[in-house]
Amino acid sequence: MKIEIIYFGKPKEVLGISQEVVDVPGSALTLSELLAWLVLRGGAWTNEMNEDNVRCAVNQEFAGLARPLGENDEISITAHYHGCNEFWVGDPRLKQMPRSPGC
Repeated sequence: MKIEIIYFGKPKEVLGISQEVVDVPGSALTLSELLAWLVLRGGAWTNEMNEDNVRCAVNQEFAGLARPLGENDEISITAHYHGCNEFWVGDPRLKQMPRSPGC
């Protein structure tokens, strides 16, 4: 199954990649399983793709880790900033959400 992954913020900086199209094994996959598959790349991927360290969107909508993925989905991944979503504000690729209180 082919999907496009776009990296933002810390993962983009640490991994040195902003975007890629990957062919993941199988035809049914969740966001959590995608992150686990990316962790298998080893090195910096192990920490950067840890479920506790990232926030994700699927097709420009924020998504939980149990979200099923489909062929040609666009996945956006950035660092998780403990409830703050200011890092998305102004990014034309994602639908905007209101700011979290205290951020």
